[in-house]
Amino acid sequence: MKSHRIIVRRRGGPEVLESIEEDACEPRRGEVRVRILAAGVSYADMLMREGVHPEKTRLPFTPGWDLVGMVDKLGDGVSEVVAGQMVAALPIHGGYAQ
Repeated sequence: MKSHRIIVRRRGGPEVLESIEEDACEPRRGEVRVRILAAGVSYADMLMREGVHPEKTRLPFTPGWDLVGMVDKLGDGVSEVVAGQMVAALPIHGGYAQ
């Protein structure tokens, strides 16, 4: 399965946002894969992209402080959620993905 995401490879303004397509990751033990339906576009995302946010994210990274989506696939050992369940998360980065 293919996935799209936004990646930041260098610091700067919105011009540094790049769209890439890659194979979707498989969830590891204790993880779930979420099909993201909406991601917030926040001031914190902009500060991280510019390199001035106190949360020092290393390059390259995918922005996306918060998201809402549906659990797509469960990794081994996950029992708190079920596939198809609606979830919200604050991963700090990674929300700008499909």
